[in-house]
Amino acid sequence: MKFQSIAVVILQLLGSGCTTLVSKVFPLDDLPAPSGPHAVGTQFFEWVDGAREEPFTEDPSDKRRLAGQIWYPAEASDEARRQPYLDYPERRLDMMSYQSGLPRFMVAHMQRVQTNSILNARPLQHSEKQPLVLFSHGLSGMKNQNTIQAELLASHGITVISIDHAYDAYLTIFADGSAADYRSSDTENRTGDAFWAFRLPQLKTRVADLAFVLDEVARRRGESGSLWSNIKTDDVGVFGHSFGGATALMLAAQDDRVARAMALDGWMVPVPPEVIAAGTPKPFYYLGQAAWDDPINYKKLDKFLSASPLGQKQLAAGTKHFDYSDAPQFSNLAKRFGLSGKVSRSGLRALINDAVMSFFIQEVSSTQAIEANLDQ
Repeated sequence: MKFQSIAVVILQLLGSGCTTLVSKVFPLDDLPAPSGPHAVGTQFFEWVDGAREEPFTEDPSDKRRLAGQIWYPAEASDEARRQPYLDYPERRLDMMSYQSGLPRFMVAHMQRVQTNSILNARPLQHSEKQPLVLFSHGLSGMKNQNTIQAELLASHGITVISIDHAYDAYLTIFADGSAADYRSSDTENRTGDAFWAFRLPQLKTRVADLAFVLDEVARRRGESGSLWSNIKTDDVGVFGHSFGGATALMLAAQDDRVARAMALDGWMVPVPPEVIAAGTPKPFYYLGQAAWDDPINYKKLDKFLSASPLGQKQLAAGTKHFDYSDAPQFSNLAKRFGLSGKVSRSGLRALINDAVMSFFIQEVSSTQAIEANLDQ
C-alpha cells in the first residue's frame, strides 16, 4: 500500500503541469548533430495545387493544399536560431499523446526538443544546381518524422523536401490556422477489391503530391535569388517510411525526373501487382525490419526485386517499424514502452544513416562524375 501511495503521489505531481519535473523523470534528447561539413537551414512553405480537387473533403471547390518543409546546406551563422522539432507544439501534443498511448504530461516537454536546423538561414552559395531528395512519411506520420536523415543529407550538400500528405498525416496545420486531420485509417480492415478501392486512391494522391512539388520547384527556379533557384529537378532521389516507401517506389516508377528510390521499412502491400511484376531499372534500396506480421509484404518485395536489376534489400534483426523514423531517438524510454526494438539508439542511427549516405550521396556523386566526363 505504501508503494502504491507513493506511485500515486508521483503521478499526480507529474500530471500537475510541472514540466521541469517531468523532463527530469522522462528526459528527451535533442537531435544528434549531422556529420557533414555544412550548416543546415530550414524553411516552411505552403502550396496549393489548383489543378486537383481535395479527395478527402466533400466540397468540390476545395483544392489540394500542402504544407511542407525544406532542409538545405546553409551558411554558418553566429546568430543561428535552431528550429524546435515541433512546429505548433501546443496543437500537436494531444495527438502525439494519443498516438503514443502516453499521458500528455509525459510528452509535453517534446516542445523543448531542438533540431540542428537554422530557421531561414542563408543558403550556401553554389555555382551549380544542387541535388534534391524528396521524403514521404507513413500513414499518420508527419513531414519532419525523419529530420535526422534530412539534416544528414543537407549537411552533405543535398537539399531535402518533405510535405505533410494532408489527411494522411496525423495532423497538418496550415499558416492560416486551419488544419487537416487524419482520415486514412482503415477501420474496417478491408481485403480484396475493397482494399484496393480504399488504398489505391490514397497512394495515387500521395504520388501526385510529390510530382506537384517537383513541378513547383521547377517553376520557382526562375525566381532569381530565391531558395528554389539552385535546385535540380531532373535527377531526383526519393525515400519514404512505411506507406511513404510505397509512395517513393511509385513515384520512381512513373516520373522520369526521379532517378533513385529508397524505402525505410516500406509497406509493399498497396503497390499494384503490375508495378510489382514490372520491377524498375532504377536503383532501389529497401531497408527494414527482419519480418513483417503480414508475410505478403516481403513476398511482394522479393518479387519486385527479382525484376529490378539495381534493387537491393537489407533487413535488420532486432528492429521495429518505428525504429526507421526519429521516434526512438528522443529517449531510451522508447524501448521500455515497446516503441522501439533491441538495437540501441546509436546503432539505429548508424544503420539508417549509413544506408541513406551510401545510397543517395554515392549515387549522386557517381552521376555528377559521369555528367562531368560527358561535358569534357
